[in-house]
Amino acid sequence: MKLEMQEDDILIILKEEEIKKIDFEDIDKIESYFRDILLKLKEIYDIDINGFYNIHVYVDKREGMVLKLEKEYIDYYDSFHQIEMRIIKEDVTFLYEIDDILALPYQDLNIYIYNDKFYVKRKNKKKLYSLYEFGKLIYNNTEMIIKNGKEMTIL
Repeated sequence: MKLEMQEDDILIILKEEEIKKIDFEDIDKIESYFRDILLKLKEIYDIDINGFYNIHVYVDKREGMVLKLEKEYIDYYDSFHQIEMRIIKEDVTFLYEIDDILALPYQDLNIYIYNDKFYVKRKNKKKLYSLYEFGKLIYNNTEMIIKNGKEMTIL
């Protein structure tokens, strides 16, 4: 699990191994799983999470899952030690924005050029740790990049 604090949001990145057992069709199980994650955040990072949250769930079953927690500030809501959530799930394809594509094995990747940037998608389940280390995970609007970007052909 990786945690990124943004201005008003919390981003939680889970790798494919961490989400294998989640049944994304059962909302009650998903809520229970997310409550466990939020309790872990409180224990590990001492982050006090209570109140109402919109949880955007971006799932790529080959890569993992990104949870984007957006706190709703509701005046009349008594948020003392309670967590309420609205879950918004999207099935997406994760891409990695890469600056130096020359260091990557081309045969295992699809490479797209979009708005003068390089985006990479794994072709298979083989782990490429250089993607995790040097790439920036892109989880939102990736279909637009794949559809409108130019795919590179490496000979």
